[in-house]
Amino acid sequence: MAYRIHLDVERNRWYLTASWTCPTLKTIPLEAARTKGVVGVDTNADHFAAYRLDGHGNPVGDPRQFFFDLSGGTTHRDAQIRHAITRLLHWVKRCQVQAIGIEDLDFAQAKTREKHGGRKRFRRIVSGMPTGKLRTQCHLVKPLG
Repeated sequence: MAYRIHLDVERNRWYLTASWTCPTLKTIPLEAARTKGVVGVDTNADHFAAYRLDGHGNPVGDPRQFFFDLSGGTTHRDAQIRHAITRLLHWVKRCQVQAIGIEDLDFAQAKTREKHGGRKRFRRIVSGMPTGKLRTQCHLVKPLG
């Protein structure tokens, strides 16, 4: 984090500018992640579904679901998502894996169809999925292990 303090003499005002950089995330090749264990996460409108995957990407054991409620205000919704992510990460740690795979939802094509069909229910479901929040929160987590 860096700060710059500047005095504008003509206006007799102080200005503070802050800047920061996000640390580069340590990544490992997919093959290495598979050998050390992976949990695959599927994002849904009201829960995260997670599977422990074997070295070939096949599910091992029963899926786990981490529910959240996105009704209410922003603070409530954010807390619900953080709590679901925390429960997910605790379970992932107990699984002793080295990586988490999060589905990459690309609704670009679906949005185009939806625009012409007026599918409000579909739009609500898609906008309710906290994929961006999940990615953001997971990037803030220390590497596993």
